[in-house]
Amino acid sequence: MIVLGIVGKIGSGKTYISNIFNHFGFKTFNADNCVHRLYKKNIKLNFKISKVFKLQLTKGRINTQELINIIIKKNYLIKKLNNIVHPEVKKELLIFLKKNKKETLVILDIPLLLETNLKKYVNIIVFVDTSKKKISFLVKKKKNFNLKLFKILTTFHLNENLKKELSDFIIYNKSHKDNKKQIKKIINKIVLDKE
Repeated sequence: MIVLGIVGKIGSGKTYISNIFNHFGFKTFNADNCVHRLYKKNIKLNFKISKVFKLQLTKGRINTQELINIIIKKNYLIKKLNNIVHPEVKKELLIFLKKNKKETLVILDIPLLLETNLKKYVNIIVFVDTSKKKISFLVKKKKNFNLKLFKILTTFHLNENLKKELSDFIIYNKSHKDNKKQIKKIINKIVLDKE
């Protein structure tokens, strides 16, 4: 099994690119979706967060908007949140990798892949390169976009040039048609060993 990790700036279109890989038949692990599921279903996790952030639980769940408001006011607390949430995401990732160990190629869409110890599970890194103008457009299009939260989250990311240096391939996020061509080339190279 080859494990391919997709990296890039926030709003560069990493999930969009991972969805194209998925369209080609490759299983994908999306960390953001995983976190949303954990907030919905993992009562122990919600309880830990509620204790640290002094939040009320409703039917075993925290109010994520209240949590975001606290992080914006006291951005240093995001490290505490990461320390609670990241181990649970790692558990889910390991389940995903074990479940799909017979697959030829799997895709990881994890925002802080290179910044965490999760990079040790990856064989190949693909950087999604997107213009600043397009990133600004894509980020503002996101549901519940918050500029203050966006700025806080970007402080945890490695420098863009360093991410490029650490990557095996770069996808220039332009048009859907062009992106599919680039992804096909990568698949041919790593799975079929073709130029």
